[in-house]
Amino acid sequence: MSPRHILVVNVQGHGHVYPSLGVVGELARRGHRISYLTGPAFAEEVTAAGATVVPYKSEFDEFHVPDVVGREDAETQLHLVYVRENRAILRAAEEALRDDPPDLVAYDVMPFLAGRLLAKHWNRPAVRFNGGFAENEHYSMFEALWASHGHRHPADVEVVHTVLVDLLAEYGIDTPVKQFWREIEDLNIIHLPKSYQIAPETFDERFVFAGPNFGGRTKDAHWQPRRPGAPVLLVSLGTLFNEHPDFFRTCAKAFADTPWEVVMAIGRYLDPETLGPLPPNVEAKAWVPFHAVLEHATVCLIQGTTGATMEAMDMGVPVVVMPHFATEAVPFAQRTVELGLGYELPSDRIDPSGVRAIVERLAADTAVKQRVLRMQRDVRESGGSDRGADEIEAYMTRCGL
Repeated sequence: MSPRHILVVNVQGHGHVYPSLGVVGELARRGHRISYLTGPAFAEEVTAAGATVVPYKSEFDEFHVPDVVGREDAETQLHLVYVRENRAILRAAEEALRDDPPDLVAYDVMPFLAGRLLAKHWNRPAVRFNGGFAENEHYSMFEALWASHGHRHPADVEVVHTVLVDLLAEYGIDTPVKQFWREIEDLNIIHLPKSYQIAPETFDERFVFAGPNFGGRTKDAHWQPRRPGAPVLLVSLGTLFNEHPDFFRTCAKAFADTPWEVVMAIGRYLDPETLGPLPPNVEAKAWVPFHAVLEHATVCLIQGTTGATMEAMDMGVPVVVMPHFATEAVPFAQRTVELGLGYELPSDRIDPSGVRAIVERLAADTAVKQRVLRMQRDVRESGGSDRGADEIEAYMTRCGL
């Protein structure tokens, strides 16, 4: 088909940008011109995928979610910052592409307000990318996440509802907020295998489970255990809810004087020096090449969000999930345990003996390992970047582009 101009709309977040880069890179390789809206922190990765960066300033540069989740007005503040983030994305896209509108808008599920309103603004077809669970009339990931926080739908919070009604009205939309929220695009690219999806049998041909893309991987990254053949544990709390030095100290203490090698990715907010002296078989770094460590890992201990989980599944590594520090991980951690791909570490067992016991039990569980290997097959046979690009091109053809 003839090359088209595609706008990809995303937030500034590893778990949202990285899953899309494979499809974006493949579309760019096929000659399409990609404008990719995200935060400047991802400019290098987006450019490497063959897209042109359209930057915006994220509200989360100054809004630190862990500082807010425990507040009495957390529900209102978290909903409002979400709307402000979408508004910032809207304004950046409209300004940057005022004289160069796209032929198609592809948007990540998190900035879906901005994505759908931009498609309305330019009267263009839209595609939704989703690195988490797909949503339809039977299942809502948003509602599951709100429930994990104990929050209501934004439309049920009066001040938030007013802001949303005003935002939709700017674009000539008078659809009730809840109805607008649940409307489904004609094409949805899901960066998960269908076997991992909740209620997979309820999703029709509008949903393409292309599986995860690992476009954010650093190709020349390497990691080797110091002792060949040693069992390896990779520990990560992700990029946001990771300021828990006591937890990392617990993991270090759990495996001191054992054959295990422990690699802890502690994030950019936590200084490794605050952990104090570590056993010689334990290392702590702000960042590690996840897949390079997973090549050697026996078990992975994570919050349970889909990005890290899919990385582990792709490498055939069982997981211990503990979403206690990040309630947004709860629905995904629950699904992982439900499918028998790992264990959950109970909150009352986060102590050296509890951590070590569950990790060693999982390492010895051959039934879990077999299920993980079946999920690895599903991940690798979902079609990935090529399938995602094929479906988007076919959709543009159906739309007359």
